[in-house]
Amino acid sequence: MTDENTASKEEDEYRERYEQLLGELGRLEDHDQEVGGLLKLTLTRVLFAVDKAYPELADAAARIRDKARKQDDHSFETGRIKVEVEELAKRIRELEARQPSEAEETTAEQATGTNTADATSASHGTHNGSAAHVREVLPLLLDRIAFVESLEGRRARLISTIDDPNDHTLPSILIDRSATLINDMRQVIEREKGELTRFLEQVTEALADIDNHTQVQSDDLAVQRDARLKLDTSLRQHVDDIDAEVESASDLDDLKTSVRERISRIRQQVQSFQQSEERRQEEIEDDNQRLRDRLAGLEGQTRMLEEQLKQSEAKLFRDTLTGLPNRLAFDHRVKLEIARMRRDQSALTLAIWDLDRFKEINDNLGHQAGDKTLIIVGKTFMNQIRDVDLIARFGGEEFAMLLPGADGEEALQVVNRIREKLARTKLRYRSREIAVTSSCGLAEFRPGEDLEAVFSRADDALYQAKEQGRNRCVLYRDEAPATS
Repeated sequence: MTDENTASKEEDEYRERYEQLLGELGRLEDHDQEVGGLLKLTLTRVLFAVDKAYPELADAAARIRDKARKQDDHSFETGRIKVEVEELAKRIRELEARQPSEAEETTAEQATGTNTADATSASHGTHNGSAAHVREVLPLLLDRIAFVESLEGRRARLISTIDDPNDHTLPSILIDRSATLINDMRQVIEREKGELTRFLEQVTEALADIDNHTQVQSDDLAVQRDARLKLDTSLRQHVDDIDAEVESASDLDDLKTSVRERISRIRQQVQSFQQSEERRQEEIEDDNQRLRDRLAGLEGQTRMLEEQLKQSEAKLFRDTLTGLPNRLAFDHRVKLEIARMRRDQSALTLAIWDLDRFKEINDNLGHQAGDKTLIIVGKTFMNQIRDVDLIARFGGEEFAMLLPGADGEEALQVVNRIREKLARTKLRYRSREIAVTSSCGLAEFRPGEDLEAVFSRADDALYQAKEQGRNRCVLYRDEAPATS
């Protein structure tokens, strides 16, 4: 029975870990889908910029967009459009190479006495606008992805290059680098998913082995009971026969001979039963040892994988710059909070934060100053929110906050206290002082309302806060947003 209990306990433990690993695989697939969606969004926005900058390539860009839209985020494969994208990038580079440089234009003006810029102003205005749009959009998209540590350095260097006003890298090359980086991140996730899937298959096989082993032991116990019952029946029969022979015996020598034969048969049956039991016990012990060895190997793999998953989860659910939870963590938590709100019929409020005039910090002081600002703001948020609240960075200077158990009015008081704390925070970067203010829009969840609808109302309230002069919090109400 001890072996049965041990096997059952080990089986329960591995089934529980199996379910945890399945949940982890689901979260990896969610993140894979998010990265796929961002990659498709990046491609779509860039192709729209191509339309404006290079009208002659609009048809080619439209064909690629159509192909991309037909793919699901979860299974988005760049390989299906790789040839078309590479061909489009080649044609863009050819067009960019044919554009005259500023030095060439000046020389042409001096030689001809005409203003070449007038003749090409429309074309240059379009292309320069496209380049500015690319340099504005790409960092926002790259900020929304939780890159693993091995790729974080590449992401930071790429954003630094994009933000550098003195950098003259062609937009097509920046787009290629961004797409390659995102695709590399997807490959990392696919590798992790592959390793986890293979390990789950091993655990599944081990669980099947445990089930089979348990069934075999159960069958062995049944065989053992039958063997003991047969031995008991046979022994009783021999004893009854001896009693009968004793009663009917007329000759003592004949009786002795008969009893000796009966005892010999009993001894042989007992000996045969013992040998059979010893063989059965040896087989069971061999099976148990084989199962223990396999479980010990899986135990070591499980501990190693659990540690890897903890590290992966910490990276996947954390914004690499601020250390705050990211969009993926927010999406996971909001599902739990909505379920709890509906179950307990409690209040839940969403707040969307946006740093005021943050772009001016990046433009005037540089990307490093912007990063330092975001880090300090992230720490301020973490120090000021309630224990039950969640604050997540959505990308760029935008943050989302969940306030469980707080209705709109209560949440308005909480976020207004945080807003005031941020406004009092003074940052210094290279002897220059940076003033940080923020605007916030709030919306309380309504019964049966989905997240998208709540986001839309909170976003409307944030727009009102910006329109009313910034550095304020606005609660969405049906009649009119409430300001604080």
